[in-house]
Amino acid sequence: MNAVGLPASQTVVMGAEQRPVAAAASISSATASAWRTIPSWALVARQDGALGAPLERFEARRARSHTVEINSSHVALISHPGTVTHLVEDAARTTAP
Repeated sequence: MNAVGLPASQTVVMGAEQRPVAAAASISSATASAWRTIPSWALVARQDGALGAPLERFEARRARSHTVEINSSHVALISHPGTVTHLVEDAARTTAP
C-alpha cells in the first residue's frame, strides 16, 4: 500500500484491514445525481495512486465543487485530518440554514 505521509507500519495495518468492494457497488445504478442540484466540496489528493488527481479534478469540476488540493495520497482523511476537517466545516457553515 502506498500512503504518502503515513508510516509504513500504519499502512501495513490499513492494507490488512481493507475489505473488498461489494459487487453491488459496480452493478447498481443511481436514480439521480445529487451533485447536480446540491452544492458540493471536493478534496483533490495530488499523489492519489488509487483514483488519481486528474480523475478527482474532473469529477470536482463536473460537480462545480468548491475544491481544495493538497499534497496527499488517497488516505488524506488520515494523513491530513486538519485539512479535511476544515473542508467539512466550511461546507457545513456555507450550507447551514
